[in-house]
Amino acid sequence: MNDTPDNNIPTSDDDVVDAHPTPSAVVPPDPKRDRSTATVLFSRGGLIIALFLSTYLASTAFGYVIWPTSQYVNPATILLWLLFCLLFIWVAQGFWTATIGVLQTLRDSPTAIFKRSPTPVPRTKPTDLPRTAVLMPIYNEDAVRVFAGVEAMIRSINEQHYPSDPSQHYGVAFDFYILSDTTDPQVWLQEETQYAALLDLLGHDTRIYYRRRHQNIARKSGNIEDFCERFGAGYTFMLTLDADSVMNGHTVVEMVHRSTAAPHIGILQVPPQPVNRSSFFARSQQFAASLYGGVFNSGFSAWTHLDGNYYGHNALIRVEPFVRHCGLPLLPGKPPLGGEILSHDFVEAALIRKAGYDVSIATDLSGSYEECPTALVDYAIRDQRWCQGNMQHMRLVIARGFHPMSRLHLGMGVMSYLASPLWMAFMITGFIAHLVTAAPPAAIDTGYITWSPSAIGFCLFAVIMAMLLLPKCVAVAMVVRDHNRISAHGGDLQVVLSMLCEIAISILIAPLMMVYHTTFVVNTLLGRKVKWNAQQRDETTLTWADATRNHLKMTLGGITAFAIVAWFTPALLLWATPVLLGLIISIPLSKLLSSRSIGLKFKHAKLLMIPEETTPPRVLRLHARALERTQQVAAAYRVKNPLATAIANPTLYRLHLAALQGNRERYTTDVDLPTAVKQAKTQGIDQLDSRTQLALLSTPDTLLQLHRAAWA
Repeated sequence: MNDTPDNNIPTSDDDVVDAHPTPSAVVPPDPKRDRSTATVLFSRGGLIIALFLSTYLASTAFGYVIWPTSQYVNPATILLWLLFCLLFIWVAQGFWTATIGVLQTLRDSPTAIFKRSPTPVPRTKPTDLPRTAVLMPIYNEDAVRVFAGVEAMIRSINEQHYPSDPSQHYGVAFDFYILSDTTDPQVWLQEETQYAALLDLLGHDTRIYYRRRHQNIARKSGNIEDFCERFGAGYTFMLTLDADSVMNGHTVVEMVHRSTAAPHIGILQVPPQPVNRSSFFARSQQFAASLYGGVFNSGFSAWTHLDGNYYGHNALIRVEPFVRHCGLPLLPGKPPLGGEILSHDFVEAALIRKAGYDVSIATDLSGSYEECPTALVDYAIRDQRWCQGNMQHMRLVIARGFHPMSRLHLGMGVMSYLASPLWMAFMITGFIAHLVTAAPPAAIDTGYITWSPSAIGFCLFAVIMAMLLLPKCVAVAMVVRDHNRISAHGGDLQVVLSMLCEIAISILIAPLMMVYHTTFVVNTLLGRKVKWNAQQRDETTLTWADATRNHLKMTLGGITAFAIVAWFTPALLLWATPVLLGLIISIPLSKLLSSRSIGLKFKHAKLLMIPEETTPPRVLRLHARALERTQQVAAAYRVKNPLATAIANPTLYRLHLAALQGNRERYTTDVDLPTAVKQAKTQGIDQLDSRTQLALLSTPDTLLQLHRAAWA
């Protein structure tokens, strides 16, 4: 590591902007541009017709079940029917979206008769490619993994060369920004250490910048907004990432070329594939996304077309319209439903679509990766934050000026969490309706055939289960047709066994997630805020004590519900058992799913495999190699008193001071700095509370005093 201040830390807000010419203003696309291709009209029209017909038939059949005669009509059965209709529409849209995805995938198959021939996008010289900023917003994240991902992406992009002149690589068109909102002083210093080590490795002419905000205003969206205000004028595009994101260089360069060739694209999203996790639960999630995700993504992309959605990361955004049109307002009222918009991605997609730009999902591109939670509890904690943000969308669905498709996306975001309390209400209402109504007749005449209500109910249940499971079976069948894909997923038998295992896990955890989501929705509606802390991204196996603490209430609730149903309505016990079983065994289930050893045993048996494990792509191999290096850097600077060492060590001190001087954000604090300096000199800065440490590390004058005291 060099012992001189870093030249790649911006010393002013204008350094990055002045380094590159400001792009000309983007001309808004023509709002009258034809967006109604035959494929889109067929997909949307077919989806609407299929939803209407299937819901009509299912609701009619369910009416025969609960209303065999007019005497069964009462408030409980009416509410039950309404809940059924609403929930069936939610299930049916997933099924028909997958069906469209299957048709789309077959159309794009190499053996398809009516295969499309997309027009290839011409390659531009690296020096002529519009400048793109790659943004990595972080908040108290593991610096080891963050900088390994950044290094892998830089190397992967640098390996992409101009076809007509291999001596030119596309890395010259990209600048990387580490945008830190970290509040933990030790993590802050680890970020700076890893940053300096990466610069020494890649060379100081590598355009990678680090900036930490003093005030964590508006979280990730505020972090990106701050970048846009300070440095955004120097770039045509920005690629937004998450702390666990990694993207293939070819994919990134292709995204920029596509967006350059299509100036009407405001956001280009590539769906990320979960990778790099070993726990039983995470491997199940990775396998499901790899095997079924393509079908659902293709169907969703087909009917949304250029009115797609934005997932918040692994997406290319056109900077000028984003800055001009995507400022997030404060919602009226108090949090959590009012105040700052938390789930910003859906809203930003709606705003940029409102301005006339397209939001496109590139399902044909691979090489977009992320990491998923390794335990069910961590998965639920992440969902709790997203739930609070998505519930705010209830007020935005009816906001003026939004495109109908944007309203649909916002509504689907709300329904993804509202469905759980509706399912719970449906089951409770069904239990009450069974108590207050008489037993149905043995048989009824539907006008076409004489059936018993129980037989109709069983057939209806079978249809719903088929709608949930058939897309997965079809996705497996499509993989079996491709020898390369089946080998990449472990083999013929292994894929089938893996699918059955994933389905079993999904069925068992569904009631747990229903309880979690219902709790989250109720707490949000009651005005209880959720703290948005850093995500748990480490692989940690739950202890039995943690599993018991997290799921004891669910277990007791499941046992109590089982006893109530068995006592009052034993006829419903068969139907209730699949739901209650997951709750009753939630403690051992959560414990086993978090197990890394079980996940590795499945991997050894080639079960729940994904292609990225069978044949790791180049960028993931680069990431694994970079991870070894960043771990070595972290070990080299792992000392007993890290803050005191950073102040006393001349190299680390000058690096930290240079980063502070490059941040022109005004720092304010109510900490008594003179008293804090005295305490740091006598007690040691590592012994002070985190708030005081941040104040001392954020003020150059106090740093100088402590540095001199250390050398005195």
